[in-house]
Amino acid sequence: MKILAKVLLLAALVVWLPAIAMAGTGSTTQTVTITFNEISEIGVSGDPATITIVAPATAGDLPADQTEATTTMAWTSNVAAGLTRKITGNIDGLFSGINLYATVAAPGSTDGTSAGEAQFVAAATAYDFVTAIGNSNTTAQTITFRASVTSMVAPYTATSQIVTWTLTEDA
Repeated sequence: MKILAKVLLLAALVVWLPAIAMAGTGSTTQTVTITFNEISEIGVSGDPATITIVAPATAGDLPADQTEATTTMAWTSNVAAGLTRKITGNIDGLFSGINLYATVAAPGSTDGTSAGEAQFVAAATAYDFVTAIGNSNTTAQTITFRASVTSMVAPYTATSQIVTWTLTEDA
């Protein structure tokens, strides 16, 4: 009887032990799907300070150019392979007796390339300021405005024009 009990116990262990050992294992899979939407965002740090034209050092001269560079621009962009974006700027009106120029710094590579200084010649006309923007998240790029007096006009105080910056497809 002792032998039969040992044989039955051994048989039970042989059958149940692998089942018990395998009960603690298993695997399953999941499919993770991500959608990365197209992003085209642009922002500025605020309005620039007032540009003040001051008297020239020498009588008979036009006042010297004045610059303002206290604001920055940031952009986030993702594009399909082979495409790029650009940043354009336009102004809603011109200043009497003054040409206004602007430059937007850019780090290069897929973050964009500065187009250099551009003059706002006509109201509501878009001018390129940064080109070749690919997949980029760029911050703190300095915007520099330069006011250049072209002729003496009657004084005016705090006259404002709105500059609109646009991140758009680069043709």
